Amino acid sequence: MNTENSDKKRFVVNKLVNSGINITPPILDFILTLDNPEEKVNLIIKEASFNPAFNGHLTEEILKNLSNKEIVKALKRIIISKDTSQAKNDAPPVIGSINEVENKIESKITTDINEKAKPINESPSVNIPVTAPAKTELIPPKTFSNFKNRSEIVKKEKDEVKPIKSMQSGFGFNPIAKEYEPEFKILKDPTGKLYTSGVYNDFYELTLDKYNKLHSLMKRRGDAFTVSNIASILRNSQTVPEIGVIGMINDIYQTKNGHYMLAIEDLTGSINVLINKNSENQDNINLAKQTISDQMVYIQGTYNPGGQGKRRKGIIFADVINKIDIPYDFEPNVSPDPLSIALLSDTHIGSQEFEEKLWNRFLKFLNGNFGNKVYREIAGKVKYIVINGDLVDGVGVYPNQEKDLIIKDIYKQFERAAELISGIPEYIKIIYSPGNHDPVRNAIPRPAVPKKYTEQLLNIGVKCIGNPAVIKTHNVNTLVYHGDSIIDMNLLIHGLENDKPVEAMKEFIKCRHLAPMFGKKTQIAPISKDWLVIDNIPDIFHTGHVHINGTGKYNHVTLVNSGCFQAQTDFMNSFGIHPTPGIVSMIELDTLKIVQPINFNNKI
Repeated sequence: MNTENSDKKRFVVNKLVNSGINITPPILDFILTLDNPEEKVNLIIKEASFNPAFNGHLTEEILKNLSNKEIVKALKRIIISKDTSQAKNDAPPVIGSINEVENKIESKITTDINEKAKPINESPSVNIPVTAPAKTELIPPKTFSNFKNRSEIVKKEKDEVKPIKSMQSGFGFNPIAKEYEPEFKILKDPTGKLYTSGVYNDFYELTLDKYNKLHSLMKRRGDAFTVSNIASILRNSQTVPEIGVIGMINDIYQTKNGHYMLAIEDLTGSINVLINKNSENQDNINLAKQTISDQMVYIQGTYNPGGQGKRRKGIIFADVINKIDIPYDFEPNVSPDPLSIALLSDTHIGSQEFEEKLWNRFLKFLNGNFGNKVYREIAGKVKYIVINGDLVDGVGVYPNQEKDLIIKDIYKQFERAAELISGIPEYIKIIYSPGNHDPVRNAIPRPAVPKKYTEQLLNIGVKCIGNPAVIKTHNVNTLVYHGDSIIDMNLLIHGLENDKPVEAMKEFIKCRHLAPMFGKKTQIAPISKDWLVIDNIPDIFHTGHVHINGTGKYNHVTLVNSGCFQAQTDFMNSFGIHPTPGIVSMIELDTLKIVQPINFNNKI
């Protein structure tokens, strides 16, 4: 074989092995006969990963179902026949299905691998490395280039998870999710749409877009149809009862007598609003206590023009104050199919505190090897997994972080992440959205993590999206937001606490914005479009960031803060955060029922 062909073979083999795909020599030879095999192998990997029949073995049947007509046509030209003597050779000249040749060449492949085929990353000069079929007893070295596909769990350094040779557990695990094609769509994603110059006008356009969107949402309320702008209200020289106005809060404080004073503004001016503390007004007082600046409110009350002359300052005595909120009768979408979605975040791979033991138990669960029949039934319904930020711990995220890292290279952190994720069954669709520890900008919204970091994840079928984002899975809409502003909300509103993240999530839903307060610890990028407005009511709202697992409901919206897979660090301790690692929440898409979170700290 000449040098050019040898290089092509080595490239194709590396791509397939790094993607966890098993291949026989005849299939490899066939790929090398194609025009531009380096390009064709990328297409084969991409399409095969989304074929529900694909189990990690690249067979003739998988190739037949590709969309590329050139590959299919070339395959048809191959004569699918061979005699017994050919089957005994390591390089049969014709292609048969893997089931036909597997038994005849298995012993030969096993011998070759043990004697000749060293790992690619250790010996790049090897000409024809061949990956062993799944049913052999070989265990690949613990490097990503030798990992199996996601239908097999790789050997771990610890004894927590033993290698699993197939998707079937010893208990006859037959996941119902495997029977369904993925129905996945991205409804909202800021990736590729974030542009800013950092000048004053960018901040102005962001604020204006936020105001207009929230004002439009408020006007949809049944009690906010008849409103006046602030400039027209201030022109009144007489008392006006039952006046309505929509405005954004510029300032809010409690007076020494216990009343609440608000300064609200619209595009025409600003006006003061007083909420009296009397007993008949307690609902409004309680709402005011949960209100902060930069939120949109609807006020109904009596306008008093105040004194005479140009210095006259009018005031509204509020009878009603409302946030945008969502209707009590909101009806969420559900799936027609009995499937589930698992919601994760904050794995922090690369950190010394990453709980790999708990992750391994999670993998056992997904593969039907954890717990009893009830656990296997729950696991068998999981069709989607969302990783909502901080997949890796990152580098240089906070001062002296290197002391907390076991993997100090960001690329190797992602390599390790791909290794760990490869243990998830291949029929499960994985969606990854970035957080503040991932290698994207710290300000929200964030684009998807760049391909230069995530290529190995993409090769095993992980879908990378921005944050926040809205995804549709089997008819159910999920708002995915890492949750950077949760800590700000907990500091600003009395009664909210970091160990009860669902309560902060409810406040986001009520004001229909993911970071309503501008200028605190939460960094918000100055762009012309506000991606943080909750335009449409989600069926599921998913956050992370505070490392505390929590679930709940608000007006039929399902709320999940997914917790973490990281033990407490000194940095988290400085925020008073006591994490709950290894607790995973799942939602049934056909009922939106919150499955009882499974705690993988418990051995079963």
